Amino acid sequence: MKLFFRLRFVLALCAFVMTTACGRATLPVLPYPAVQSSSLLNQYLFALRAAESRQIAYPDEPLWLRDEGGRSVDTALNADNAAMVFYGLSHGVGNEKITNEILSTLAPMLQRYEAAYEKSQGKWYQDEYVETIGVQLAMLSAFQPKLSTVLPGPGKMIPTSLSTPTPPAVSDHARQLLQFYKTSQAEARNSILAKSGELANSERLKAPAKARLQVLLERYR
Repeated sequence: MKLFFRLRFVLALCAFVMTTACGRATLPVLPYPAVQSSSLLNQYLFALRAAESRQIAYPDEPLWLRDEGGRSVDTALNADNAAMVFYGLSHGVGNEKITNEILSTLAPMLQRYEAAYEKSQGKWYQDEYVETIGVQLAMLSAFQPKLSTVLPGPGKMIPTSLSTPTPPAVSDHARQLLQFYKTSQAEARNSILAKSGELANSERLKAPAKARLQVLLERYR
């Protein structure tokens, strides 16, 4: 189980780190308006910063939702908020600096809650753990790589001029790499849905966490 979640998180980060050069994925219908302005994106980033600063006062365990974490943790760890942010980023809201900071700040938070859940053998941090699942599904669903991302060197963009064609070997390699990225994302997403579906159908989660997980999974299936 531990190896699966570590692999899942790495693949989700691989998908998200390509956001500055990603195509738009077909997204599920969201039950809320997506982020349409940089100001809302900044609010999410500020919440992430505040949550990590507040965490310093509790070095021995992660902050709880709806408890000592305060509104910053409730905002940053909420999978609905994260989905809105990723939707906005995939549609051109924000910039590379904001994207990178969100990624670098969110990553240790997700890892922290996954580790706490696993350490307790699923008895504690159930609500927080369910939100990490939703956040990662949002990452993998909002972004997809495109061919210009994987072409190497100064010829990164495929030339449109017939006088300067991309060498066949380079072009073939890029397309193979693109297919690998897409396959990896699809496999990661399907793996999360399958494993989380088993969890949602088990008796390991308390009723509120179980109901929340079922809602998140239904959104991305």
